[in-house]
Amino acid sequence: MTTPPGIPHEESHATELRRRWTQPWNAPFLVELRSALTRGTGDWRAMVRSWTQPWGTENDLGGIPLAGANLSGLDLAGVHLGYADLRGATLTGCDLTDAFLTGADLREASLAGAVLTRVNAGLCNLGDADLTRARADDSVLSRARLAGAVACGASLRGARLVGADLTGTDLTDADLTDAVLISAKTDGAVLTGARMQGVRRGSLRP
Repeated sequence: MTTPPGIPHEESHATELRRRWTQPWNAPFLVELRSALTRGTGDWRAMVRSWTQPWGTENDLGGIPLAGANLSGLDLAGVHLGYADLRGATLTGCDLTDAFLTGADLREASLAGAVLTRVNAGLCNLGDADLTRARADDSVLSRARLAGAVACGASLRGARLVGADLTGTDLTDADLTDAVLISAKTDGAVLTGARMQGVRRGSLRP
């Protein structure tokens, strides 16, 4: 399908975001930034603000490669992490309120206890991720892949799960035991094989 004129192609946008982190002249900055994020060796927001001159935004981490990184407890509220590589990353207890995670790869990531209120995570891949007791009220997870994800006790009040895939996998079932899905939008969501025991779902029909 051809992208209409004036509308950026999703794949090209994702490629551009990721490519900037692979440019040789950005390699030293990426090393310093990863250290600041994972070891607390600097003010990472100030670093990003300086790097993104003349725009000076402190929230632009779009496309960043952080697979396997330990980001536990970080304040990532409002951060742009669209199309970022966060496979196997530890985001336990992180504050991701209002963050942008569209298209991000979060397979097998740990988001246990994370705050995902109003996060925009449409099209992201959360396959086999741990969302135990995460707070994702009013989040956007449209067409997200959550196959095999564990969201026991998670709060998804008012979340948009339109077209989301919450099926089981060969390794594990998607687990929504005791999750709260009151007022969640689930049109077209696939829940085949998902565990739904104790789910507070209001009018949701699994």
